[in-house]
Amino acid sequence: MSKTAEDPLRKFEAQFQSFVENNPNVASAAHGASQIPESAKAVVVLSPLSLQHQFPRHWVSKQYRKTIVERPERLLACSMGVAAAITMYPALFTLKSSHTRQTSLLADHVLKVHGKDWPEELLRLCQNSQKALDRGEVEVPESWNVGDIYLSRQTIAALQGSIGALEVGVDSIFKGRSVEETSNRAFVALRPPGHHSHATTPSGFCLLNNAHIAIEYAADTYGVTHAVVLDFDLHHGDGTQDICWKRAGFKPDEYAEAGDDEYNEFGKKFAEYPKVGYFSLHDINSFPSELGYATKENIRNASTCIMDAHDLNIWNVHLQRYDSDEAFTKLYQTKYRTIFAKADEYFRTAKHTMKALGKPFKGLVVVSAGFDASEFEQASMQRHGVNVPTFFYNMFTKDALKLAQMHTHGKVLSVMEGGYSDGAIASGVFSHLIGLQNQNWINEWGSSQVIKEIVRGCKPAWKPYKSKRARDVIRIWAEEVIKLGRAMIPEFEEILFQTEAAETNVDTGKRVTRSRKATTPVVHPATVIDTPVSLPRSETPTPDDKRYVSKGQVSSVPEAIRAKDVPFVEQELGSGDDDDEDDDYEYDEELNKTFNRTVEDITIDDISRHLESLDIEPPAPPPSSSSRPQTRSAARSNGVTASGGSSGGSSSGSSSSTGSASDARRPLSSSSTNAYKIPSGSTTRHLRNSRTSRLMNFDDSDISMVSHISTAKGHTTRSGNTKW
Repeated sequence: MSKTAEDPLRKFEAQFQSFVENNPNVASAAHGASQIPESAKAVVVLSPLSLQHQFPRHWVSKQYRKTIVERPERLLACSMGVAAAITMYPALFTLKSSHTRQTSLLADHVLKVHGKDWPEELLRLCQNSQKALDRGEVEVPESWNVGDIYLSRQTIAALQGSIGALEVGVDSIFKGRSVEETSNRAFVALRPPGHHSHATTPSGFCLLNNAHIAIEYAADTYGVTHAVVLDFDLHHGDGTQDICWKRAGFKPDEYAEAGDDEYNEFGKKFAEYPKVGYFSLHDINSFPSELGYATKENIRNASTCIMDAHDLNIWNVHLQRYDSDEAFTKLYQTKYRTIFAKADEYFRTAKHTMKALGKPFKGLVVVSAGFDASEFEQASMQRHGVNVPTFFYNMFTKDALKLAQMHTHGKVLSVMEGGYSDGAIASGVFSHLIGLQNQNWINEWGSSQVIKEIVRGCKPAWKPYKSKRARDVIRIWAEEVIKLGRAMIPEFEEILFQTEAAETNVDTGKRVTRSRKATTPVVHPATVIDTPVSLPRSETPTPDDKRYVSKGQVSSVPEAIRAKDVPFVEQELGSGDDDDEDDDYEYDEELNKTFNRTVEDITIDDISRHLESLDIEPPAPPPSSSSRPQTRSAARSNGVTASGGSSGGSSSGSSSSTGSASDARRPLSSSSTNAYKIPSGSTTRHLRNSRTSRLMNFDDSDISMVSHISTAKGHTTRSGNTKW
């Protein structure tokens, strides 16, 4: 086995050490890292196997391929967001790879969510997909939306790896030798997404429901009795909500007649544990309730609000347009926060009920983290002009932490859902992870210029700039981010970066070399088509024809119609191969000065407040288990944190003196093109009065979440030490 296979984070660790060496101030503050317990860090779980799910229809044209927005490149953009967060707070994150954790689609916690038939059918379709593809036929049933969903034999490995990554995330926040050595928060970077997946029906890029599988695993393994799913994806998580009805004891519409004796005359049986509440913020006019295609049932489902009735707790809030950051903040404070109030109500009622029954309560907060509502998402995905500013993800996540502090001993599991442009994913993950550590977001970090520089790293053939201004802090910092992000998953090199990528012939087992710049092999040059040959070619889509209902596009429509009705056929959704120096780039001195100030002023004082804000009643020690996940943490392997600082264990080849401090922000020095500088002992508090930053740091003590919200004694937040 190669060294890379044994240690998938080796390249990242080497790159981080280079980062530390280039920025001495990181090492100088490294003593702070050893003072931070794992319980105060957030875990980021990478899922390399998720890259194996790739669009397999080799006969379609490059133009058609551009319409396939759910693809491996999404994980690279996610890594850019993770790297950006790590550069800001390197000692506050633990990086893990789930490359050795593959779990069968027939595992108990998967079957409890999806039943026995659907996982078996999914496996069969994947196993037989190559035969159809070799004939130039679509590999999924005609009743599916072929523009959203695709399968291959490799999809099996991707799904098994995704389930394994979810398990690693859950293990990370529940299993540890002590409270101090167990993190409370984890973000799982995986694909394909899951919140549109129903119990037995795939939809909108989703094949399995990741959130519910994670909850079921947490219940089976760690005794979780109640969970909430907080979903901020642009699209309604109809699958997640539908499975909540199933959990409540209602018979799923798609279930066969067999087993009817389990249900009463109204199609209801006793609800079973774990109980799950679903709370969503989404655009009612987008998939699956998009005007022109949505049924009355879909629209009703995306608008359902029901609390503590018939074993159901569901609350949906619709996004609105806004014309300024101030207007959005007011919307968030007065309307969007309702879902937290309802989730709080759900947990309080559950605790009361369990106490009355004489049973233990154990809660979990799950975030369905979709970033396609981002202001940086492609307009074609947001066809109805509804989005959110980047700072939203930070505010929402910090509110999720407050909810978790009040009811789940701080346990939060975040699972990546949507987000389909590089900018939307990178900026959203960046903001989300800063929030996951209860830190304030600074607007400059999410400026268009900053995000533009980060997403350059998503280009397959990215190269550093040949030259940079000494004072161009943003570009120097962004290149550090890019190097770290591209080093996170070794498989990026083979699958995304190489011009010549070696691929395995699934029938012969032999390795073949294929140019990634050219369109993948076609059946014959004369037969390259934009529309799959096995589908009927109606002149216009109809609302009743489900083949045309697509989250990402109207699929299987002739060229003339698609060019007119599907705007992103004409857009570049992924990363290009251009290698230019941005001749039209204009250096913004004021932005660079402000950006550098926001970074250099993050100090150990911030970390102290971070620990105070996360100071909650410790959970009971997790039960011991002999089956530990076969994953590697950058924070634990070789005894280093994501920053390279000591994690408190033994260190081989790395000590706290070479790692980054809990808050060693490496803002670039104006005197060097390779280093950051932390000259100040002040904190970001002075930025709270700045025009660009005040909205992210508002004191919410004057904004009632909802009049009946309870106050969690002793649980302080970063914003003015307000109490919820």
